[in-house]
Amino acid sequence: MQNSTPHARILNPLPWGVWFLVLAIAGVELVLWAGAHGLVNWAGSAGWRAQAIIAMGVTPDLQHWMLETRQTPPHHLGRYLGYSFIHFGPTQAALVVVITAALGKACADVLGSARVLMILALAQAAGGLAFGTFGPSGAWLIGGYPLIFALAGCYGAAVYAGPDDVRAKRQAAALISVLLGARLMLALTIGGGMDWVADCVACAAAFIATLILRPGLRARIRRA
Repeated sequence: MQNSTPHARILNPLPWGVWFLVLAIAGVELVLWAGAHGLVNWAGSAGWRAQAIIAMGVTPDLQHWMLETRQTPPHHLGRYLGYSFIHFGPTQAALVVVITAALGKACADVLGSARVLMILALAQAAGGLAFGTFGPSGAWLIGGYPLIFALAGCYGAAVYAGPDDVRAKRQAAALISVLLGARLMLALTIGGGMDWVADCVACAAAFIATLILRPGLRARIRRA
């Protein structure tokens, strides 16, 4: 007699928005890694990573130029959404992929993929603008760490505003506190530039955006 209970899935299915982020980050890194290791025989493939950093990285010098000249070319504005998909190497990219899959699923299960992507776009842009404002001349911002902190802020706000019990809300608050505390501690002890500004601002921006964009916005506006 066959067991009627369905077999448990080894891997929980990811929402489409999380798949988009994970595959985009992993795909970009795979291409850059293959070019750096000679697995792609196209001209200039060994320098693709450096070219990608220059093409998609956020730098205070460029932001100051845009503000001074009042010019906002679309390919430069795209940096504020694209910098999180370029990394210094596969180790950094793999860490971002793993955490994005875990936190992204938790957020998308509550808010939906479209809302999560919108919140992350706003938070990443805010983090990039903050880095461009406070970062030193010649510095570059790339990598998905602001994305991770944005997901943490999104998750914390979703739990805080949801029907979960007090214990769950305390755990969400603890997660954000630990991440921000650890990031600031690393900045104070190890240094590494002003990247921590982008991380913290992205986390705060995602928290606020989630509170505003979470389901039920129209009902809250009508009640106001």
